[in-house]
Amino acid sequence: MQRLGIVVCLVVPLPLVAQLPPLGVPGGIVRLELDGSLSTFEQRFRAGQLEGYGADLSSTALGSDRIPLLADAEARIGRIIGSTGYRINLGGLVTDAHADVGTGSLGLSLGLTGGITLFGRIPLVSSRVQSAYSLDPSSADAGLNPGEETQLPFFAELDAAVATLSARLAAGDYNGNPAQLALAQSTLTDATTLRGDLFALLADPATASPAVPTETSAAGTAIDARIVALQTTLSTGLGVSGFSLTPNLPTSALTEAEYIQMVTDPAGPIALRLDESTVTFRGDAEVGAALTLIDRWDRSPGRGGVRVALAGLVRLPTGSRDRTDRPLDIGTGDAQTDVQVDLVADVGAGPIGARLSGTYVRQLEKTFPFRVTAPSQPFVGPDRLRFVRLEPGDVIALGIHPFFRLARTLALQAGLDHWSRGTDAYSYSSPADAIPGIDANVLAEDSKVSATALAVGITYANPGGLRRGGRGLPVDASWRYERILGSSGGRVPDAHVIRGQLRVYFGVW
Repeated sequence: MQRLGIVVCLVVPLPLVAQLPPLGVPGGIVRLELDGSLSTFEQRFRAGQLEGYGADLSSTALGSDRIPLLADAEARIGRIIGSTGYRINLGGLVTDAHADVGTGSLGLSLGLTGGITLFGRIPLVSSRVQSAYSLDPSSADAGLNPGEETQLPFFAELDAAVATLSARLAAGDYNGNPAQLALAQSTLTDATTLRGDLFALLADPATASPAVPTETSAAGTAIDARIVALQTTLSTGLGVSGFSLTPNLPTSALTEAEYIQMVTDPAGPIALRLDESTVTFRGDAEVGAALTLIDRWDRSPGRGGVRVALAGLVRLPTGSRDRTDRPLDIGTGDAQTDVQVDLVADVGAGPIGARLSGTYVRQLEKTFPFRVTAPSQPFVGPDRLRFVRLEPGDVIALGIHPFFRLARTLALQAGLDHWSRGTDAYSYSSPADAIPGIDANVLAEDSKVSATALAVGITYANPGGLRRGGRGLPVDASWRYERILGSSGGRVPDAHVIRGQLRVYFGVW
């Protein structure tokens, strides 16, 4: 699951956001809830270390480390030049990305009795991801493949030379000279193998690499030297002439514009979209119930007491996931069903107290389309698009939020929230979806994560006429700022989050 930090921000239950407002709603009362949050980030934590949010789209030597389809080209080039460790280097790529996610939520809660509350919420989410790319070609040894058409004259000559050699062998032209016969046989085998690798690398529409070595690079020079050696053997040792061309290799390293073209060409093998990604859509709606177990809060002239509530909710798959052709896209929800249980307690005496919370989220499996690849290798094409069954890891969250009441209705708050998410599991939806040699569970790379966040804010809670002798409109309002302090495991956005909440109460019966 990508963008895990944003997903967790969306699933944190609203009862955990408030500090002193009541957890349930008195019987016969309706509570209108208006909530909003804004999250912004351009960095993330991975394995506890900060890096750019676009780090998966960055590389010091761009090649098969980020573009898996280049691995086949690297293997073929290695065989041609006799270097098994060869790796294509398209230069140093730096991707800077900035994301904003805004959420507005409308909710209603109805108090059936003094201890039972029903609630429902529907969020509207808007996400935007902007990115900028910088490619440094100073260390590069490869450029954009000139294309199939430009290679045809070379392969025409090579094919003619191979055909001539094969015909002469069949006619017995070399039988009188055992050494020449052995040379002809080995040369035919070598030329046939070389032709197969070169054609698959440069000209075969199904396998041609979008990037190949430049003509002046060490690999390009070695490719030409291999071909010239074959031409010399054919012409001087075996009497086969007419083969003098070499492949058409790029004259310069890949430029930034060519990189964008290679990755985004709709007819190309990758066909991703790297422009600004903006999505506005509903999020995952919630319905549930809360049971107030203990409510002895501010019941006497002294402030404080104890208040405990248990809540359960079902999160519905009404949001949209990140799109498969945008590697940095952020969706508006998980688009799967979750079952969540919360236990929340307020304890305090006088102006000092704390809210303690615990949450367990069971995320149910669902099938989605994915480009099957590790998150660290995002540049794969639609040929990897398959239906995959996702079993998300469960989420456990704990929070402690001390507060200091400046007045009976006003409090300053601070605290820590820690959450952890188990490892996801992926499997192909059916045997027909399986990609030979690629395990669907490669998508689960670094999916196990945990993080700790700091929160500070202020809250106002006036029970008004809900309490005997109270006056005024019952209303709650809160504001808080959150920031990740650290994480372990996979990818967690280093987000600045601002949350606001307004809740107004109305009598029904």
